[in-house]
Amino acid sequence: MAEHTVTGSGLAGVEGKRIIITGGGGGLGSAMAAELCRLGAQVVVCGRTQATLDEVVSEIASELGPGRAHAVTCDVRDPDSVAAMVSAAEQAMGGVDGLVNNASGLFPIHAEELSPNGFRAVVDIVLHGSFHCTREVGTRWLSAERPGAVVNVLTPYAWMGAPGFSHNGAAKGGVLNLTHSLGVEWAGRGVRVNAIAPGWMPVGGTDFLAGDEATRQRLLDAIPAGRFLAAEETARTVAFLLSDDATYITGTCLTIDGGHHLSKGLFEFVDEFPSAR
Repeated sequence: MAEHTVTGSGLAGVEGKRIIITGGGGGLGSAMAAELCRLGAQVVVCGRTQATLDEVVSEIASELGPGRAHAVTCDVRDPDSVAAMVSAAEQAMGGVDGLVNNASGLFPIHAEELSPNGFRAVVDIVLHGSFHCTREVGTRWLSAERPGAVVNVLTPYAWMGAPGFSHNGAAKGGVLNLTHSLGVEWAGRGVRVNAIAPGWMPVGGTDFLAGDEATRQRLLDAIPAGRFLAAEETARTVAFLLSDDATYITGTCLTIDGGHHLSKGLFEFVDEFPSAR
């Protein structure tokens, strides 16, 4: 099957927006950062490793010129680190209009082999990190009585479940509830909180089926759309939810998985996936 490409002239509603992207040092985070910059936004990518963040900023600058992307280190598990990161982002961009909670911890493992520390580590990054970041930007917007938008990056197994991903699924399920709760709590004050649930996306460190062509093809055959999701499509969905075109949308999760959640999802692969034992 030919590789899917994404084309378009951009979303006017996101042009000029100033956006923080957590987990921005690679994979989906860096892909979203680049695409949002192409659509006219300015971004701060944050993560724990300065070198990887600098590389993302350099790549965006080489394509679009300097000043569109900025790097700020941050540990989303630490509220003080988050507060310092948001302050640095405000200084770098002159303010913050949107937040994308993308930082995650993900490795396939059977639950009986998952240590309490391993489970806690993922929950700290995904659930606690999303809360820390959302609360920090949200309280600043609310105090200033100005609008803002948050997009949480989830997954369909946040509500469906998935073998081998009980840690990540449980954490993202908590973020889904946070999306619903804050979407209602802050709706009347101009702060929107939404989420996306991307399907299978062979990008960065999340491509666990690299080299396993048989299982990869079986997964592809189970997706009604007949192809995997492109990172640029995910970025454009995020751009829409952050944009002025979505000002009446809050507390919702937009699933972008080619219809896969309407089938058995990853439960179809319980015997093969994850393959490591």
